[in-house]
Amino acid sequence: MNHRSPQDGCTEYGQLSRRSLLRAGAFTAAGMAVAPTWLPQVAFAQSHRSDRDVVISVYLRGGADGLTMCAPHGEAKYYQLRPDLAVPPPGSGHPKRARDLDGFFGLPFGLWPLEPVYRAGRLAIVHAVGSSNWSRSHFDAQRWMENCGRDINIRSGWLGRHLATSAEAVPGSILRGLSMTYGMTRTMDGGPKTLPIPDVDRFEYFSWLYDFVQVQQITLGNYRVANDACRASVENTQVTIDLLKDLDIANYQGAGGAVYRDSGFGYAMKSTAALLKADLGVEAVHIDVEGWDTHQQQGSVDGYMEQLVADLGSNLANFHTDMDASGRMNWTLVVLSEFGRNVAQNNSVGTDHGAGSSMFVMGGAVNGGTVYRTWPGLDNLLDGQDLHATTDYRSVLAEIVDKRLGNGANLGTVFPDFAPSYVGIVR
Repeated sequence: MNHRSPQDGCTEYGQLSRRSLLRAGAFTAAGMAVAPTWLPQVAFAQSHRSDRDVVISVYLRGGADGLTMCAPHGEAKYYQLRPDLAVPPPGSGHPKRARDLDGFFGLPFGLWPLEPVYRAGRLAIVHAVGSSNWSRSHFDAQRWMENCGRDINIRSGWLGRHLATSAEAVPGSILRGLSMTYGMTRTMDGGPKTLPIPDVDRFEYFSWLYDFVQVQQITLGNYRVANDACRASVENTQVTIDLLKDLDIANYQGAGGAVYRDSGFGYAMKSTAALLKADLGVEAVHIDVEGWDTHQQQGSVDGYMEQLVADLGSNLANFHTDMDASGRMNWTLVVLSEFGRNVAQNNSVGTDHGAGSSMFVMGGAVNGGTVYRTWPGLDNLLDGQDLHATTDYRSVLAEIVDKRLGNGANLGTVFPDFAPSYVGIVR
């Protein structure tokens, strides 16, 4: 079936995607700056922490349908409200039935590759997750979720503030944070030594000049004259270019038989694996996965969303295989989206903007093999149409920042005016 692009169903989503190209440039001196001036006094660690995890943020832009990502097959109402979109129950005999997790929830066909990771205790799911700062607008919901702040207009993001309030894990590192996006994503905004690099294998100077060596010489020559922040920034950029070229992402081979898909997300996960293995001092990586605004012809079982989910599941599973076989499990990966979808399918066999959704957390120190939830049920819906959000996504992120990133002393800055309630998702 030829499915329409999800952007066709939501004008705002298309506008938001274009806005993202107008954010901070692909490289600016500010991207390599020190902590932003607005930060209050913070408590830096007394020494660097080489034992803390690298955090990987995977953002599903558009509002991913959490009721497909982790299907409540144990609730009859799910099938009544989604006659064409519900993931078939485990005992149905359907070739793309849900893979049961705990007798109530199950993974859709595209996420079957993650079941072994879940059974091994390295993947956890948080369901009915969301925030009190919530909106049906993509633009507002993404800003709230990424900045995790009291003010929707705060430019910095939770990962940027984490980096700005923590000592370098590797002293003297050139690159601490990397956003694989065109322009700095808000999640990483405010992070020192942080750059937006959409293509790790092709990070270089761009100019109307065809001779890139000449561009390099002109740039370094001009900025080395003055002893200021620009000079340090340009010099760091050149070192970063050289380091990333040495990774040779194009010829990277995953360990343990891991084969990443030939897709944008597959390339991003392969690049992340190479970065972590290279020990460059990178502490945070952010990846955007577009296209989850499924208003029309959602295709949860045979169609558009199934393809999205399959790409996600395959590459996450291969990343785990790759890193596990390499003995490199000092990372925590979190998958989140700005909101969920309506519980009932619409007349276009899609779903509209909803509230509660699901988050995935994967890593070596995850208390996995569990779907964490305070399940509200599908009989009592928010506004008569949405899954209630009973767990605040910031509690999950705060627990990771505290227990795995070693920055518990600064939770009040990373997550302003928020008192987290940990769910026990990481050790």
